Amino acid sequence: MRLCALMLLVSIFLQNSVLAQSIAIPGLPDEYSLPHTLLKEAMNRQGMTPSFPHTNSGGNISDNRMQQDILDGKLDVFWSMTSTELEEKFTPIYIPIYRGLLGMRIPLVKQDNVNMFINIRSLSQLRSFKAGSGKTWPDTKILEHNNLPVVKTLKYPNLFRMLEGDRFDYFPRGLHEPWQEIINNKELNLAVENNILIRYTAPNYFFVNKNNTQLAEQLTQALNQMIRSGEFSRLFFEDGEVKSALNKANVNNRTVFEIDNPTLSKNTPINRKELWFDPLEVQGNK
Repeated sequence: MRLCALMLLVSIFLQNSVLAQSIAIPGLPDEYSLPHTLLKEAMNRQGMTPSFPHTNSGGNISDNRMQQDILDGKLDVFWSMTSTELEEKFTPIYIPIYRGLLGMRIPLVKQDNVNMFINIRSLSQLRSFKAGSGKTWPDTKILEHNNLPVVKTLKYPNLFRMLEGDRFDYFPRGLHEPWQEIINNKELNLAVENNILIRYTAPNYFFVNKNNTQLAEQLTQALNQMIRSGEFSRLFFEDGEVKSALNKANVNNRTVFEIDNPTLSKNTPINRKELWFDPLEVQGNK
């Protein structure tokens, strides 16, 4: 009887130990986006296993829903382009997931408009076109701060149909994003515009609940280990979206418009050069 009771106690302890290491993240178990890949590797280094509470929703969850789920304890980690408001509301892991590519924006347009901006040489000229963006996205505040007209909607999937329906002229996307989005919306006649790049500093971070300081410390430690070992860089360059962007974006032949990001916090790790990658600098078109 004592042996059985002891074995039961050990079993309960092990189950609770495993549960304590289960970390709820957005998306689906088989996703292989760069945030998923980096997060899973960081968690593995800390003895954690991911769980996916949004599996039944197909992984297509709005930023507002993810933020609320963090506050309610239904999620432990999410990732987003940062802003001062987000950094006040949650604890950011100050390591840019896409190493700065998110702030290098190339336009998604209708297929007939791939050379829409071929003669655009100034921001004042660009301001005669309307961009599409999410109503609550930090990008929207950045574009509007720079007096670029924006048509907004709450739901990300709506933006692609709105673009094809001429509700706006272009949809600025992070350098790594548009080719997969075209595949995901293959029933629409969309393409990447050939001629311009809008650039601002816009890191994409992992965020956790303000009360979960231990998780923040563990993820920070693991990600910094990955940076020092070269694993972070290896996973970045092996990512399918990143490889596609660097092969197809043709950044050295684009007119670059530098704009300000008023939502950037003073804690942005600008001086940690190992955290950033600039394809313009690499290709000698700084």
